[in-house]
Amino acid sequence: MAKLTGKLGEWQLPSVHMWKDRRAQIQWTRRPLISPDTSVATIGSCFASEIAAAMGRFRLKGAMHPGGLFYTTPSIRQEIERIFGGWPQYRDEPAWKVSEGYVHPFKSYYHAVPDADELRAWSDRMDAEADRLFRSADLIVITLGLIEAWMNPATGNVYRQIPHPEAFRSLGARFYRVTMAEMIQDLERIRAAIRQNTRAEIVLTVSPVPLQATLTPLDVRVANTESKSRIRAAVSEFVERYPDVHYFHSYELVTTAERFSDFMLEDGRHVRPHAVDYILGQFLEMFGRDGVRAPALDTSWITPPLKTAERPADTRPRWRRMLERVRRRRRPVTTDE
Repeated sequence: MAKLTGKLGEWQLPSVHMWKDRRAQIQWTRRPLISPDTSVATIGSCFASEIAAAMGRFRLKGAMHPGGLFYTTPSIRQEIERIFGGWPQYRDEPAWKVSEGYVHPFKSYYHAVPDADELRAWSDRMDAEADRLFRSADLIVITLGLIEAWMNPATGNVYRQIPHPEAFRSLGARFYRVTMAEMIQDLERIRAAIRQNTRAEIVLTVSPVPLQATLTPLDVRVANTESKSRIRAAVSEFVERYPDVHYFHSYELVTTAERFSDFMLEDGRHVRPHAVDYILGQFLEMFGRDGVRAPALDTSWITPPLKTAERPADTRPRWRRMLERVRRRRRPVTTDE
């Protein structure tokens, strides 16, 4: 049992961790899931791509979804369901005609081809590759990035990002922000599809990369805080509800660091390469089985937290401290009339 001490006395509790006792490394419980031959599939935001790229450096067997980035729970849910035979509305979206040819509404808008049939064939190859990766995966890592989404009101389909500018005006897509309740529903459907079709373990992460832009009237910093807060809260509730789904604290490693700049480049949005390696190393420490460990990494760049006193030292002049004590001793005078 752990001991909690306060002004009222002491408590014996199953778990206690004080702010003053925090360390550079976040506390976690080891859950050995990854062996040298474990197949890892990742899907999600740009942080998922950085983690997937680092897998090769750590000699892990895994890859990211070949279709690119998925930022929101509904876009990830649609794709996971498509992989396992769901999402019938997927085929209801026609290709978009742009000046460079045709682009796919649910894949990279930078891939334009002159013929719609050629685009469809390319899309089918990408889908088949994604299907093989996720249907054979032993571990699926899902990284959630933001809550701002665009929906086709006619089909209910959610796009991975704001639609191509040449299709945007005629499309009539509706902008909305995904709620916590909607995210939890999406995660439940994702879990159900994976559980019904694979034996893969599921790990959720939250991207520490801030929004590049918000499409709301809010300051981007306010919008980013709201976005990450909703996502993190939804993931917290979901993991508590389903203990067979695991959480990895990539978001906290970056955002609760003593110095944010230790982990982020000067733009404040992209994680430094050596920080990505450190985060993946922590991932392997948490989820790696015997024989799977991260190589020794230089961590001297991480600023360790300083132990803080229970109460900050009072640096005010002595006369001001005495005056404050006198004020606290005064009692309000009341009269009954």
